Amino acid sequence: MSLKKIGALAGIAFPILQMTAQGLIQVGGMEPAFADGTDSILAFFQNRDPSLFTIGEYLSVLSLVVFLWFLGALWQEFNSEEGENRWLVAIVLGSGLVTTSAISGAGGWALAMFRINENLDPQIARMLFDQGNLNFANTWVSYGSMVLAAGLLFNQSKNFPKWLGWSSLALAIGLFTARFFWTSQIAFAPYVLFWVWMIVVGINLYRRE
Repeated sequence: MSLKKIGALAGIAFPILQMTAQGLIQVGGMEPAFADGTDSILAFFQNRDPSLFTIGEYLSVLSLVVFLWFLGALWQEFNSEEGENRWLVAIVLGSGLVTTSAISGAGGWALAMFRINENLDPQIARMLFDQGNLNFANTWVSYGSMVLAAGLLFNQSKNFPKWLGWSSLALAIGLFTARFFWTSQIAFAPYVLFWVWMIVVGINLYRRE
């Protein structure tokens, strides 16, 4: 199997790793709504399974390596094509790198769990909970930038279906809009669709190789 095929498969593996990680992190009860009280947020961290949370949080960070492999395969595919708007390839790559940096530099929830057995102050627990959620919401914008540039490139390419290009543009708008409504539960929907998008793109890249 070629390295490019592995990069394409990484597009499928990333959502799977993310779903697994979130499933482990959520063991003990779903997270409270953003508007819930401080006591509910502190109880959320107290009710986590320490071992499963640690594994889930590690998988979430580890998945960034997989995401970078997918990003490399996508960059190589776009660079192999002719076109006047090659600068869009740099936006795809740059947006992906910004996202990776933002996620790896966050860790509010992990810090809360690290100190949960040391009589973590409820207000600090809320701050770390909010910081983690806000950082996550901010990544929707950089994901949206990546999807937007990729969508424009898909529309110019002869190697990808046009519907993938147009659906990418629609998804980018959804991700940008979701950031405005980031405290609402429904704002999470475009990110779930982003997982589907990665799987679809990964399959198309795999078939291309």
